[in-house]
Amino acid sequence: MQQIFTPPQRTQPFRRTALDMAALFVLLTFLAGATMAAAWSIWHTGRIYTGVSVAGVSLGGLTRSEAYRRLEERLHPYPLPPVVLEYEGEQWPLSLAQVQARADLLDAVHRAYLYGRSGSLLNDAIEQLSAALLGTTITPRVEVDQNGLRAAVAALAAGVDRPAIEERRLGDVVIPAQPGRRVDVEATLQGLLRQFADGEAQTVVQAPLVVHSVPPTTGVVDSSAPLADEAAVRPLLLRSQADNFALALTSADLQAMSRSEDPLDLDETKLRRFLESIAAQIERRPRDARLRFDPQTGAVTVLSPSFPGRTLDVDATIAAIRSAVAGGADEASLVIKTIEPAVDMNRIAEMGIRELVASGRTYFAGSSASRIRNIEVAAQQFEGVVIPPNGIFSFNQIVRDVSSANGFEDSLVIWGDRTAVGVGGGVCQVSTTVFRAAYAGGFPIVERYNHGYVVDWYGEPGLDATIFTPTVDFRFRNDTGAYLLIDPVVDSANGVITFNFYGTKPNRTVTISKPEITDVIKPGPPVYTVDESLAPGQMKQVEWQKDGMTVTVTRTIVENGTTRTDTLRSKYQPWRAVYLVGPGTVTPTPEPTATP
Repeated sequence: MQQIFTPPQRTQPFRRTALDMAALFVLLTFLAGATMAAAWSIWHTGRIYTGVSVAGVSLGGLTRSEAYRRLEERLHPYPLPPVVLEYEGEQWPLSLAQVQARADLLDAVHRAYLYGRSGSLLNDAIEQLSAALLGTTITPRVEVDQNGLRAAVAALAAGVDRPAIEERRLGDVVIPAQPGRRVDVEATLQGLLRQFADGEAQTVVQAPLVVHSVPPTTGVVDSSAPLADEAAVRPLLLRSQADNFALALTSADLQAMSRSEDPLDLDETKLRRFLESIAAQIERRPRDARLRFDPQTGAVTVLSPSFPGRTLDVDATIAAIRSAVAGGADEASLVIKTIEPAVDMNRIAEMGIRELVASGRTYFAGSSASRIRNIEVAAQQFEGVVIPPNGIFSFNQIVRDVSSANGFEDSLVIWGDRTAVGVGGGVCQVSTTVFRAAYAGGFPIVERYNHGYVVDWYGEPGLDATIFTPTVDFRFRNDTGAYLLIDPVVDSANGVITFNFYGTKPNRTVTISKPEITDVIKPGPPVYTVDESLAPGQMKQVEWQKDGMTVTVTRTIVENGTTRTDTLRSKYQPWRAVYLVGPGTVTPTPEPTATP
């Protein structure tokens, strides 16, 4: 039988088309781009994105602490630009030697760090790419010493002001009247402040010098007769040599302050009222230093320098003016006193900041992006704050106004008997953490309020502290006898916030009891509220039930052989579950109530 063998068929080789090659190229390009993007993101973890700067100072690739130190070196004190005031073609340079300007560097660093981290993938990619290729500049919020600036304008006004000259007759010759001029210090100041708000640090600020014309009085003065008033009282220059302040009092000013026809008899009430208005312009509050403690080396460094304040000694200045007027002098002392800051950077060696005194910690893993951001913004306000011996720590005084203008965002807050969206949700995580550090350290608690209901973020109830600026505060007293440095540490990646207190640890031990729960009150039945934005049959829970209760915590402090105890009592109200339901949804009793 004959067999027929069929030769094997040769497989046709696979041939790649141009489309295949293009697809492969796109895929490889995408993978390379994704790898580079991942590497870019990983390298910038905890760092400011490349290309971001603050007031011309490059911060790309730096951590927030490194960025803050660089800004402190370059922008402190904040460089005010030269100022020229103009009026009718004339120009006057304004002396800014005594004008302080302070940039909110912590806020600027925080905004620089958040650039490219909005939470929107597309928006973040655009911002990061734009910063890397074109660069982006964050303009810090600058606070100008308005009192110092006002005093500088007033000192300049003393040389610009000119009294009106009445029409005079000298024999048969009539000398025509000439109007005077008076600088409007407040209007000029407001114009300057607007210029500072709009200008950059390296430009020249040109602002109008607001001048009002002073018309001469009607009538003709016979100049052939001597003027008794002019012979009796002369213009007086008030000057403070130490602070370079100068202020002119004209003869008319001094005569207006006289209490009789004798221009040398000055009315103290009028003079005091005038000087008190000047004092408000001169006054400057002292600024405390902010410090940094290195637990590894024990070194204390300056994070933000201190500045002395100043105030006008009204009584001493009145005495100086009376003496000058009586003696016919042309100049009198403007007596300005220096107010030293409570935390002076020149006295670090005397502060006793050398070890960890107390620490508190809470957890916020799982928080929304806006809540985390609020925690970061609030905690940053406390970086380097120092409380002097026997000083009172005030949360609200440091964190200031919790508003969007200060960098806080909308998140969930307790509002009445509901949890609602409001500015600053998450700030109480910070106040609770500070409270726990103070409570564990045995510090006397001056003011503390618990939340309206039990909040899961804070673990066991009874050790929380709520705030609501400016009325509800958390305060404690530093009773260690040494200065106390506050150091917040926020680990956003792991959801941990820690407050460390550094100073001199007192000889005491603190024991805190377990929370004792009594008077438990079960919440009422759930509330079902009709929400027209939901579909029929849809139900959404927005509040979760919590038992009401009274929680008692006892703290025992043993210090230098003496034992004392105090009791912390927190009363929480019951919290009902709340559901939003669509129209027509069948719900258990009670019946749903319509929302406006």
